Amino acid sequence: MPEIEAKADAGKGLSKARRSGRAMFAFVARSLQQISTFVITLLAARFLLPAEYGVYSLGIVFITLIQTLTYTGFYHFIVTSKDDDETVLSTSFWMITGLATIAAALLAIAALPISWAFDSPELFPVLLLLAAAQPVAGAGAWFSAALLRRQAVDLHFAIMFAQNFIALVGGAALLWLWQSLFALVAFRYLRVLSGAALYLTFSKDRPGFLFDKALARRATGFSGGLYGSRFLNFLSRYAGDLLLGLMFTTAEAGLYRFGSRVAGGAIDIVSQPMRSFALTQFGIAGRTGADLANPLERFVGSVMLLTGIVAAVTIVFAPAVVDVFFNPAYSAALAVTYAMAVRSVLNIGTLVLEPALAAQSQTGKLFSFNLFWTVITIASALAASPFGLSVLAWSQAAVMLLNTLSALYILKRSGISVGRTTRALIVAAALSAGFGLVLYEIWSPIRTALGEGAQSISIGLAVASLLALALLAIGSKLKVFTLNVFSG
Repeated sequence: MPEIEAKADAGKGLSKARRSGRAMFAFVARSLQQISTFVITLLAARFLLPAEYGVYSLGIVFITLIQTLTYTGFYHFIVTSKDDDETVLSTSFWMITGLATIAAALLAIAALPISWAFDSPELFPVLLLLAAAQPVAGAGAWFSAALLRRQAVDLHFAIMFAQNFIALVGGAALLWLWQSLFALVAFRYLRVLSGAALYLTFSKDRPGFLFDKALARRATGFSGGLYGSRFLNFLSRYAGDLLLGLMFTTAEAGLYRFGSRVAGGAIDIVSQPMRSFALTQFGIAGRTGADLANPLERFVGSVMLLTGIVAAVTIVFAPAVVDVFFNPAYSAALAVTYAMAVRSVLNIGTLVLEPALAAQSQTGKLFSFNLFWTVITIASALAASPFGLSVLAWSQAAVMLLNTLSALYILKRSGISVGRTTRALIVAAALSAGFGLVLYEIWSPIRTALGEGAQSISIGLAVASLLALALLAIGSKLKVFTLNVFSG
């Protein structure tokens, strides 16, 4: 009997280790897209002037809108619909790729007027080239959703990892050797085409010619609120970029986008993968009738703690990193970096509201919520823009705080208990703030002793990593952090 029990315990330990390993690989696979984009941003800041990076960043704003539409709405419908697989997958393929193609065509038609509006001739070819890749990117979104629907998560993560690894290595090589605005465009093509090739090679799903009109109508009704909400989120997130590009020059837009990308890109490495995990877990809870308060508490506490750690590291080390590695012109974006780090952490309300309301089929409520906050965000951006980059950035952070508080209120009104979630939010925020203060106190003597060079930054980041692991252990003990969020 003791031997049997020992073997059972060993089996449980091995099973737990495997689950942890799979969870970690899933997180790395999802994060690698944000990591690759973040690294390319850093290389661009080393080799390109703010005005050049500003042209690319403005182009990416419009491409992000198309990608936002392809990875929501019909994408959510594929994952959550209870209809049979063949009908859902075939019908949704034509809807997703059709949407991406129409959006790309509209952007191509509008490319020249957009370049005139921003007084940037270089923006015209950039928009045309980026738009041409979007139908293929739409097909990639369909493959991704199909694998999630079939719960082929291991294959999904493996393809995602390979695609983003190819984009990271290839994109870095392109920018290092080419050092051109169009090297950044080539990086985007490398990601889209490598993903398409991998899905075609390893996924068994293929689009059929079946198109169920009744299903398409239901999918459109389900997706309408999500599309409207994502479009409004897009306006909220990129209002500052667009206003600076219209009111000032691509240099100001480049500085603002760089500061936003450094902070937001670093935090997106954590938060963006959580969107996919949240969609899957809330979707399962919704289909099975489980209590949505449980995934809500898990995600709010865990994501707040993880993003808070990354934000603290970004704020503490950003001045030294910019001074050592980048064009000195980008130091003007540091104030934006600080504000956007705070804003990205406070985005937790939006992150959980969408999958929670989608699980309850209350997408119309989500649209109304986002409409209200988009108006507030754009109004604050218009009011703050004349006062400079710093005021604009901090105004956006303040609006996001209010947005998250109201998101919790909406969830409560929707019948989801938020008591434990509020406690997890407060505890995780306090732990993150304490982590930042301790890290700053440790970084100061390191910087004084070794100077603000690559060696001191490396030592500081190593210390930060050890402190972060200790903080996650504390968060786990306090039940505000769990590895269970890294599944699905």
